[in-house]
Amino acid sequence: MDRSVTAHGFRPDDLVRIRRDTFVQCVEHHRDIASTNTRALSLAEEPGLALPALVLTDLQTAGRGRGANRWWSDRGALTFSLVVPRSHVEPLSAGWTRMSLTTGLAVGEALQQLRPGLELGLKWPNDLYVRSRKIGGILVEVPPRAPDRVVVGVGVNVNNSLACAPAPVAELATSLIDVTGYAFDLTVVLVQMLRHIADELTALARADSALARRWTVFCMLTGRQVRVAAGQRITIGTCQGIDESGALQVDTAHGPQRCLSGVVTVLGGD
Repeated sequence: MDRSVTAHGFRPDDLVRIRRDTFVQCVEHHRDIASTNTRALSLAEEPGLALPALVLTDLQTAGRGRGANRWWSDRGALTFSLVVPRSHVEPLSAGWTRMSLTTGLAVGEALQQLRPGLELGLKWPNDLYVRSRKIGGILVEVPPRAPDRVVVGVGVNVNNSLACAPAPVAELATSLIDVTGYAFDLTVVLVQMLRHIADELTALARADSALARRWTVFCMLTGRQVRVAAGQRITIGTCQGIDESGALQVDTAHGPQRCLSGVVTVLGGD
């Protein structure tokens, strides 16, 4: 089933290709929408929904990040959310940092495959950076009335030049077109991302121990001085990578610490 709201942007044949060439079973396409994650959370409550389901938009107008953060977007960005069976990708008792890291790893691998040599890093727990500027983010949420399913939102700046962004955003972010000078076929980019996400979520479900090593390879914080704020708890020290649970490992003046959540600031500049 293709739930195509409009042919603007992604065309009907693109939606057919996405279903044919990836693991998604249902595609819902919008010309514009406030938030793909908000829509996916609602869609996830449909008992007969074919999974994995994809909510895709040409323009997201009120994208959400972690906490109260908002995600700026413009036409040419790639913004989508997946609804997947929770038990197929992560044990019910596990936290969502591992899924966020795994999805970020998959998206990063897809981008590097499309553009070899891309200097891409994963900022724990859910952001992607190129040349010290944010290029994408991941948002994992559980539908309150469908706890057996999970929504994975992805936003990546692809063909949306940050020259059009508000100044505070342009100072901190970038896009593929700004970095490479090359406009990408969004359908090709999306198909590659979905293929990598499918592979990596399968690895997560089988508790592949290699994931932690690969998170650390991609981790842009390793070896850097960081400050991790989690409520009243502040952890300052040298990042030593990411362990198998998805926790950030920080070597502090009081010994090694594991950070399971929090907001990271790189000390001495980004």
